Amino acid sequence: MASQNKKRLFQNLALLIVVLGLVAFVMTRKEDAGETHKTLYDTSIGDNAEEVVIHSEGREDVVLKNENDIWKVIKPTEFVADKNKVRHLFTLLSEDADSSYDVAGKDLARYGLEKDRLSVSFNGVKMTFGKLNEVAQKRFILKGDKIYLVEETVSGLMEMGAEAFKPQETPELKSETKPQ
Repeated sequence: MASQNKKRLFQNLALLIVVLGLVAFVMTRKEDAGETHKTLYDTSIGDNAEEVVIHSEGREDVVLKNENDIWKVIKPTEFVADKNKVRHLFTLLSEDADSSYDVAGKDLARYGLEKDRLSVSFNGVKMTFGKLNEVAQKRFILKGDKIYLVEETVSGLMEMGAEAFKPQETPELKSETKPQ
């Protein structure tokens, strides 16, 4: 009888060790997954962006400024910017980066990043847009000393220049005159 109890004790200990091992494995995998989650947001941008500069080759740079929580285009012309389009531009900062590479030793032309054709700066933190990766349907973006592969939806907006940030005009209601 004592040998059966010892056998059960060893089986229970072995099962406990397996369960603890699985728990430890799951806990470390969650931590690892958190480390690989990267976005284009940079702490040097700060919690509140005050200035955004968009460069699109062949167009004047667009400068947006936050004045008392109202975004205004101040260059090349001045007007209050459409807040939904400004919000859309800021989605770039929260896009997940599938991967990132150190710039050192990389041929920037391969990624379409040898020249600044399209870029945006948030509080001076510059992000240069490169080629679209045809396989992943994601864009290469250079920020600092890293190249990121990101699914983005703002490049079309940026390429349109200042006009893209003009508020949509609401059609005026025409008063219908009733025949008398």
